[in-house]
Amino acid sequence: MTAVSVVIISTSALTRGGIQQIVGKSDVQIEVVNMTANFTDASSFMRDHNVRVAIIDDSFPRAVNLTRELKKLVDAHPGLAMVLIMQRPMVSTVRAMLNSGARAILFKDDDLDRALIQAVHMAADGGTTISPTVSRLLEQQPILPSTVDQRDMDVLQLLTDGFQPKEIAAHLGVDRKIVYRGIKKLSVTYGAHNVAQLVNLAHQHKVLPLEKKE
Repeated sequence: MTAVSVVIISTSALTRGGIQQIVGKSDVQIEVVNMTANFTDASSFMRDHNVRVAIIDDSFPRAVNLTRELKKLVDAHPGLAMVLIMQRPMVSTVRAMLNSGARAILFKDDDLDRALIQAVHMAADGGTTISPTVSRLLEQQPILPSTVDQRDMDVLQLLTDGFQPKEIAAHLGVDRKIVYRGIKKLSVTYGAHNVAQLVNLAHQHKVLPLEKKE
């Protein structure tokens, strides 16, 4: 059986090495043909080499719009199967990534050693893999207050992760005014007087999907 050729894209050399170790355990051969820290270098490599699957870790600088980068990658390399490893998945970004051609969305804490190998082979065969936490995130969406929508909740999640409004705008690919409008709606809804209080209230009331319930 022909080996599945894979490129690993992550800003962290440690993460790239960890991913390489995981896929190296596969009973059916996976060949890591390149590891790189950015999409530009990965795309350049793929112009001259046959690559079947790209494994992408989402820990890029906050100003990077990952969905846009994925679309550019798949447009430049038709047939490329993309496997995403996410640190903090959000509903809108997961859906956008799937629409952009991602073949697998894996949450980093969902038994990655087993899930990643399966996802690579499934992606190479044209299948789609969604890890359990991401699946629950998509299927069990809480009912939102009538005053906010899903994008507002994505803004709130990024605020709790320490993103600044301009970083949120870049990350989500929207105008900064939309982010500020979302913050205002969230503040009114949850009775917050500033961003710090809004973040504290979000943690206290566990209003985000991945907040742990006690």
